[in-house]
Amino acid sequence: MLKFPCQWALRSPFCAPRGYLGLSSRHIHNLQVPFSGPPSYDTIARRFSLHPNPHSFFARKSQKQARDRGEFVDIHDIGGPDPHGYDVLITDVDEKILRSEIAEIAGVPYLGKSTESDTNAVVRVGHGYLFGRNIRTIFPCVVSCQDIARWVFFIVDSGAPLTYLSTQASELLGIPEDVPTPVKIAGYHHTVFMSPHKSHFSDLNILGVDFCNAYNVNTWHDYRNQKAKLYFGRQWEVAMMPKL
Repeated sequence: MLKFPCQWALRSPFCAPRGYLGLSSRHIHNLQVPFSGPPSYDTIARRFSLHPNPHSFFARKSQKQARDRGEFVDIHDIGGPDPHGYDVLITDVDEKILRSEIAEIAGVPYLGKSTESDTNAVVRVGHGYLFGRNIRTIFPCVVSCQDIARWVFFIVDSGAPLTYLSTQASELLGIPEDVPTPVKIAGYHHTVFMSPHKSHFSDLNILGVDFCNAYNVNTWHDYRNQKAKLYFGRQWEVAMMPKL
């Protein structure tokens, strides 16, 4: 389960394996390197729990090596992802299913108008569910743009770098094609794109990692009961429930 403590706390530090020498986050040329040890779950856990973060370390290392070789930064690497650089074929969900099967389970009409209170609400825990044989995570929430607010059903996709609104949702909310547009999703300000007309997901809404990263969204799944929850913010902590 996830609980809401006052602060994040690491309850028990990891212990170094016995009989192994040289386990540490070493410093080489004033650059601290990630933890290293024998191949084990403990080593992997410590490597990703301690400073420095391996992702950041190797990114900085690669940049330093490029500078040492006198290489220049590729201008194509500057800026964010290309909204046309992502595509996904989802054959089990389309606009018809969003308006019928998914809307029936969610209990709200797809692209229906929302109340003022729902439009202004900032969601702390988003409730969704797992749809179909392919176990799509569906997150129903209010999306507003200026003075227009509608109920939108997102497919949560950890492989999508950006967040997209279907062509139908974009037209209702006044979002033009190929223009990053600020909206509010579940009460949180974010920039979205219209799903490209020539993509395989033009009639779908995709909640991408850009949104989840911006608001530290942690997704929890109950596969047995086909439920999903989205926890917003950094106050959540994973904890094991004691057996009754």
